[in-house]
Amino acid sequence: MALTQIANFVVGLVKPHLDYVIQHDGNVEQLRNRLVELRNVKERIGHEVADALSRSQKIEADVEEWQKRVEGISEQAQKLLEAESQAQMCFYGLCPNFITLYNPSRKALGLAKLMEVEVKNGNGFRSVAYTAPLRATTTTPEGFQALASRTSIVTQILEEFKKDNINKIGVFGMAGVGKSTFAKQVAVQAKKEKLFDIVGEVEVKQNPDMKSIQNKLALSFGLQLDKAQNEDERKLALSDYIKDKKQKILIILDDIWEWINLETLGLEEGYCKILLTSRDGEMLHSEMGTPKNFRLEVLDEEETWSLFEKKVGDAVKHPDIRDIAIEIAKRCAGLPILVETIAITLRGKPIYCWNDALTRLNSSGGEDLLEKVYSGIEWSYNQLDDENVKSLFLICAVVWDRYVHLSNMIKYTMGLSLKLFEGIDTMERAYERLQSSVDKLKGSCLLLDTDNSQIFKMHDLTRDVGRKIASRDKHYLCFRYENESKECFNKELLQKCAMMLINSINIPELLQDQLECQDLQLFKFCSTNNSLQIPATFFKKLKQLKVLDLTNLCIPSLPPSIQSLTSLQTLCLDQCELRDISIIGELRSLEILSLVYSKLKQLPKEMGKLTRLRSLDLRCCPELEVIYPDVIKSLTRLEELNMHNSFNKWETEEASNNISERSNASLSELQYLPNLTTLGINIKDANQLPFNFFSEKLKYFKILIGDVWERDADLTTSKTLKLKLSQRNQWDQGLEKILKRCEDLSLDVFEGVNSIVYQLDMDGFQRLKKLHVQNNSEISHILNSKNFGYSWIHSRAAFPILEELSICNLVGLENVCSGQLAVDSFRQLKIIKVQSCAKLKNLFSLSTILHFLQLEEIEVKDCNNMKEIIVGEKEKQPEIEANDPIKFHRLQSLSLQGLPEVTCFASNPKLHETSTSSDPPQLFNDMVVFPMLQNLTLSSIPLNKMWDGHFSERMSWIQNLTYLIVDGCDGLTFFCSSSMAIRFVQLKTLEIRRCKNMVKVISTEGAHGNLEKMDKMFPRLQTLKLDALRNLEMFCTSSATYFEFPCLLFLYIKGCTELGCFIFDSTTQKDVRDPAGHHLFDKNVGFPNLKDLHIEGLDKLTTIWHIQLASDSFYKLTNFRVKMCRRLIHIFGPGILERLHSFQRLFVDNCESVQEVFNGDHGELAVTCQNLFGVSIDYCRSLKIVFPAPVARVLGKLEILRVTHCENMELIVGEEDQIDGEKILIFQSLTYLIILFLPNLRSFYPGMHPSMWPLLRRLLLLPSEEHENLAGEYSIYQQQQHEHDQLGTPTKRPLFLLQKSSMRNLEELHLTFRDGLELPLELLKAKNVRIYCTMAASAAGLSVFLKKFHNLQQLEFIGGAVEEMYVNERGLDGEEEHVVAQVKSLRFERKYNLIHLWKENSKQAGPVFQNLEILKVENCGRLESIVSSAISFRNLVQLEVLECRGLIYLLTCSVAKSLVQLQNIRVENCFRMVEFIASDDAGGDADDGNEITFSRLRELKLRNLPHLRGFCSPKYDVKFPFLTTLSVTDCLEMKISPDGLLLNDSKHQ
Repeated sequence: MALTQIANFVVGLVKPHLDYVIQHDGNVEQLRNRLVELRNVKERIGHEVADALSRSQKIEADVEEWQKRVEGISEQAQKLLEAESQAQMCFYGLCPNFITLYNPSRKALGLAKLMEVEVKNGNGFRSVAYTAPLRATTTTPEGFQALASRTSIVTQILEEFKKDNINKIGVFGMAGVGKSTFAKQVAVQAKKEKLFDIVGEVEVKQNPDMKSIQNKLALSFGLQLDKAQNEDERKLALSDYIKDKKQKILIILDDIWEWINLETLGLEEGYCKILLTSRDGEMLHSEMGTPKNFRLEVLDEEETWSLFEKKVGDAVKHPDIRDIAIEIAKRCAGLPILVETIAITLRGKPIYCWNDALTRLNSSGGEDLLEKVYSGIEWSYNQLDDENVKSLFLICAVVWDRYVHLSNMIKYTMGLSLKLFEGIDTMERAYERLQSSVDKLKGSCLLLDTDNSQIFKMHDLTRDVGRKIASRDKHYLCFRYENESKECFNKELLQKCAMMLINSINIPELLQDQLECQDLQLFKFCSTNNSLQIPATFFKKLKQLKVLDLTNLCIPSLPPSIQSLTSLQTLCLDQCELRDISIIGELRSLEILSLVYSKLKQLPKEMGKLTRLRSLDLRCCPELEVIYPDVIKSLTRLEELNMHNSFNKWETEEASNNISERSNASLSELQYLPNLTTLGINIKDANQLPFNFFSEKLKYFKILIGDVWERDADLTTSKTLKLKLSQRNQWDQGLEKILKRCEDLSLDVFEGVNSIVYQLDMDGFQRLKKLHVQNNSEISHILNSKNFGYSWIHSRAAFPILEELSICNLVGLENVCSGQLAVDSFRQLKIIKVQSCAKLKNLFSLSTILHFLQLEEIEVKDCNNMKEIIVGEKEKQPEIEANDPIKFHRLQSLSLQGLPEVTCFASNPKLHETSTSSDPPQLFNDMVVFPMLQNLTLSSIPLNKMWDGHFSERMSWIQNLTYLIVDGCDGLTFFCSSSMAIRFVQLKTLEIRRCKNMVKVISTEGAHGNLEKMDKMFPRLQTLKLDALRNLEMFCTSSATYFEFPCLLFLYIKGCTELGCFIFDSTTQKDVRDPAGHHLFDKNVGFPNLKDLHIEGLDKLTTIWHIQLASDSFYKLTNFRVKMCRRLIHIFGPGILERLHSFQRLFVDNCESVQEVFNGDHGELAVTCQNLFGVSIDYCRSLKIVFPAPVARVLGKLEILRVTHCENMELIVGEEDQIDGEKILIFQSLTYLIILFLPNLRSFYPGMHPSMWPLLRRLLLLPSEEHENLAGEYSIYQQQQHEHDQLGTPTKRPLFLLQKSSMRNLEELHLTFRDGLELPLELLKAKNVRIYCTMAASAAGLSVFLKKFHNLQQLEFIGGAVEEMYVNERGLDGEEEHVVAQVKSLRFERKYNLIHLWKENSKQAGPVFQNLEILKVENCGRLESIVSSAISFRNLVQLEVLECRGLIYLLTCSVAKSLVQLQNIRVENCFRMVEFIASDDAGGDADDGNEITFSRLRELKLRNLPHLRGFCSPKYDVKFPFLTTLSVTDCLEMKISPDGLLLNDSKHQ
């Protein structure tokens, strides 16, 4: 028996190993097959990555990691297969050996399994790349002078913001005191002191546009919002960004006039700091709730004089002027805007101007400071010596609120035929004259500069003065606010009015049949209601109108009376939804037409009649698909044609020769425009270009040729060419000439070019500011001076003003530049980016590096053969001596990513020849320094050492680093030595990711004397991220030293599976590999300011905090998230509980072993977490309770509680300790409660203890389908229990026992329904109800249940097995019609057995859903009909039907006629649908008329309806008078006409 057991034991040990030998050939063959599969997936992913890179997208980190992983696996597999092949040829067949078969077989099987996993991973990527966001920047205002009174307040504000309890601060002061400038000063100083990672500034102004503010906030964050998102969706996106970003954020909301809801903007206190400025300090305090407010006083005389003296210059030194200047400065009353305006205006003026200025200021009386501002600004206006410039100023003040775009200014001013343009005969000269006049206004501070040279702004006080001047003669009326419209509406005023503006309000009395303004020359109407209709005769009497601007309107057809505008010269229909605009062809005097950002599908042939048109602006009209042939050709006076980001369906030159075959415009038509000087155009393929298409007359252009360029709405330069040439014969003289005049040039492919300068511009691109080159296999050099003679090199500087150079996927590129360079070549270059250039071995050489030392940003990415960034040539004497460091004196950002062969940043062969060191080269050495470097990113670089372990003077630049990322550097076993760590004195963010061999972050080996300084490591570090460091065992080792991170706010540790104690004390603890488990933090490390802690995937942890902690640590901890720590037993225990006074948010996810969230004695529990705001517990299967009773009683600030998918959860609140009688638990602040998938939940709060929820608004109560009694009222349950006790029968306790009126504010309720479900009255008051029906739920039970709700506005049904949503010929509400009478939104989803919503022959009378506005039906596969003719839906606005595969038609004729309010229809994936509208009966003759008019329908979207043949029967005439958006996708039998109409066998309009 013993021998048998021993034999079996031996066989069990030997057999698996013997299998490797027996199955050797099969394992090798399996490996070979898996390698082929992996290579195919790898190649496909590589194609997707290359395509994304060509569009300047960023590759997802997990994709890059996967690519590197499979590259290594493939290499191992290939080597193994080659070895096996060689071995078989040698001796396998002759003398097989156990070892020679065993090892390869085992390796082959292991690799094959690994490959199988990676193939699945590769096929599982949803996307490989993302688009990097843009971000607004904060800059110091030009000419800014710091004033002591302001600087001290800035300092106080920033000090206040350092306090945890201060989240909002207000700044107030009178108009003109300089609040906006002050806000910018705060922003700049905050960034300078690095107190915040992100500073966003937004001007709010009067009647704020919330979407616009949200957009500007998103731009500050670098966050891209979807244009289709509404305010609430944008709010959630911004809020989630701020919460998840884990950075310090300052938001400045400038010039608030009234209370605004910060939460509506996505700003929640506690997640960011907010600075508010306003004229009204009381409003800031009482309504905005700012705990601290600072008043900006007017400047004292000393500061006023100092500012005045600086602005006016040396003139004040003249003895005759100085005394007058002092008096003038006093009259400015300390208002910075008045000081600056008057001082700049007087600069360089003779003494009589000074005297006149003083006289005027003295005459203002001096009582009202605001009047002094007005008088000062008006004085500057009066000083303008050109009446035409004065007129321009008044127009700017009247027409625009703040920002003025030069292109809009020209449209208005030329349309009004201002005398400013007398003698001007071209648009180009008009722009020059306008620009000159704008400069005069800027010189007088009446207009201000912005970051964009084409956009200017006007101070609000300056604007007010301009409008005041313009309205004196009663010839200007502006309706901006409702109160203004009531006061200003006067027929006598209208008769005299010359300019009228209606902005974002509706004035019904004005939009009558005819506008009685016979002298009106300018009319601007910007609507908030784009469905507003203009009466047909509205323009009939406006014979003098010259400028008409209608913005944000839905215009199916322009009113006929527009033909009466015989004097009209400028027509702007921007941001409008347009359909038929053919009547514009009758406006024969029209010179400027703008349709920017409008929705229109075609430019009709009638447009060809506009023979006087000089400017046509069609920018950003992506839906424009048809321009009738010869329309453009007919516009012979056209000087400006801007179609950027718009029409691109040009017909070819061959088609253009036969007009009868053409249906669209051709490019050759542009050659018939002799006056064209400005062109913005998109051309899909260079083959469409006629020969020598581009004329020398083009002065300004934005031309995109090729299908690789992303549409960009804001190209900053006025001479831009983006060119893809796949064939050399596409290149001609026209392209060559326009290329040489470019400021911004992008090239793609460009066959036959291997040297940019030598072949494209021998002059060296003298005008170019930006150059981007991509996807070319032939280019070997950007500049190779070896191709030129000596005289050319020394007489021409190549790229003398180039500021940005970007290179991508030039697989043949050997050098950026080679040979000698002229002195000024590349001397203005600020940014260089190089990506995916496989042959490039270095970026610069020592002989040319002097031309690039002014660089501010360097990015090198995915260059597989890059050896070094700077290389020295042995045969040449470098211009920089070996002992002199190369100094990049302006470099602020350096990013090196995906460079597997790089050895160092800079090399010098002469130094290497004399070096005797055997140490591996380090990335950074003494050859190069970066004194201004702040951001450093190193990713996927084969580093053994980043820098020398000992600090040297030339390495002092690391002291300026603020942002450092090290990613995927597998050669590093540690990040840096302790002697280097103490030098990172400015570092704020440190991220270390995917360094698979890193064991510790800081190495203390050889530290000795530096150990006492190590407590000062990273003194300003705010963010520390350690991610996917699978071999990391500790942050560093300590023998006695205490480590503190004094400024650390955010600590993120993820995927560090071997990490034990954060600071390992080698003198007191066991070996770090001890399997018994570990705590993470103890007394050896301090985090006095830590607010956010994220721990994920730390497999060794059994507890997080040791009972002995550093004395000042974790007291400021606010947010803690722990996830996937599988051995963790409890969250908070003794030692940490007493420190959680600031704690607000807890997230625990997927921690399968957690048994307790709070572990401590009664005294500790009773005082902890009193500021807790939100708790989320998910997928913790061992957890049985969430809160011990003492903790639950102190949660007075808890607002959000979520507990889901905890299969063994029994109680949310634990049992009370020996408390007799009733005890009420009050969650006085809770607004959102989710209880989801807790199958063993017995009670929320056990015993005879009710609960109260006075502020609860959203309740999601779905513990499981088995729970029958969800909630009950306490007093009723007491009575029932008493009755059952007398009968001796048990009473089933509900999950919730509620005190009466305890949920009086409940608005939204989600619950699981089963027949017989009873709810307390509290829950039946909900307005929004979502019902998850069990499979056993019946329609009858549901009908009875719904009768109990009386406030329903939104009703949703999810799941269930009912076939009809009615009972006994009665609707959902049975006899109680009012139950659903108030419902505005109704949704059905996943009701797979549902056949009818309402029975067509139902005898139920009266309109049941008279208030229903939204009806959505989704995933109801057996559904046969949607709506019934027996039920009225007269107010239905939106109808969506998705995934209803049984529907044959959508509506019947009678129902369609009743939908008079319907605006949006969306139908998708209804595969059996044949017809949109069906007849009411098979043989009906439509006695009630055969016309169906969807009078308000604006949007119709049909997708994946493969059998949809037509819209309706031929006997019906269907009309869509307001339809502006028609989207038809994958409707194979539906036909669409070129003008976007449905073509079928029905009539349509």
